[in-house]
Amino acid sequence: MTDPVRIIIVEDDLPLARGIARCLELDGHHTALAPSAAEFRRIYRNAGADLVLLDLNLGADDGMDLARELGATTPVALIILTGRDDPDERIRGLDAGADDYVTKPFEVGELRARVRAVLRRRCPAPNPEGRLRVGPVVLDLATRVVRDDGDGPAVELTETQAGILARLMRHAGRPVGRGDLLNSVHWGPGNRAADVHVGHIRRKLEEAGIDALVIAAARGRGYVLLLRGEEGAAAGDLAG
Repeated sequence: MTDPVRIIIVEDDLPLARGIARCLELDGHHTALAPSAAEFRRIYRNAGADLVLLDLNLGADDGMDLARELGATTPVALIILTGRDDPDERIRGLDAGADDYVTKPFEVGELRARVRAVLRRRCPAPNPEGRLRVGPVVLDLATRVVRDDGDGPAVELTETQAGILARLMRHAGRPVGRGDLLNSVHWGPGNRAADVHVGHIRRKLEEAGIDALVIAAARGRGYVLLLRGEEGAAAGDLAG
């Protein structure tokens, strides 16, 4: 059983935001409402998210600036919801890092379909056997066992370690902040415990000879999971 998707709706029209939230909750998602950029940052810092629905008109706040911030600093999926239907605005939104751009008014059914499509691309579900795979490495979510190509030495992780590795695998190639890693196992983000657990995961994989994955530090942004050989291409984002 996987955790519900967490969605933050950044929209200062609260009746509209509540209506969207009710529809998304029917699909089993957890939602939070943020009427401003400041409230969004507070919610994301405390609880994280898998997807953000972002209005560009937020009173004193410019939603496009927030879109750029999210695209540059987080692994979160982003759908812009806005009344700005100018083609140049759409291009700006997508260039800022948005996964999709939906103009108002929109049909709720279409929005739900777009949410499903973005989540399939950005937060892929485990395969039917309850496993996550990156390259040749497979994590069995039920047993918390990691193997190389399904038949190599098995590594059993603790629940916390498996939660962190699963989060990194779901966002492979994209930095995940320490707070996001800790939130994925229901811890608060106010400490450096993620560093300790990442160190333990690295040691266990190394001792088992599972060397296809690299958990690299991303400068000022947490950690990123890469296939060995990709470190050079990502060198501008890595530290240590």
